[in-house]
Amino acid sequence: MGVAYKRDIDDVRESPALDIIHLLGKLGAKVSYSDPFVASLRADGGVPAMDSIDPEKAAARSRLRGHRDRPQSLRLSQIVNRAKLIVDTRNALKGQVSEKIVRL
Repeated sequence: MGVAYKRDIDDVRESPALDIIHLLGKLGAKVSYSDPFVASLRADGGVPAMDSIDPEKAAARSRLRGHRDRPQSLRLSQIVNRAKLIVDTRNALKGQVSEKIVRL
């Protein structure tokens, strides 16, 4: 759900999420993100400027990665149900079973 380079911070330097955003954009994907610590991204290195969106909207169309203090209203099962695709790079969805989840 985030773009910070590690959990619970607002620093996007060296974030692998930026590379993913750039590569997906080159492939024609419409990319959005939701991160309670990073309100907006400035255009840099092939990543367009964009603002963080509501987590439920992000769940319907984005790659998600969580922070420890995600809102209580944001339940992982809701994300799985609403998302078209989830790339789980931190095993945040351990125990969740869905064809929508790609684990790296």
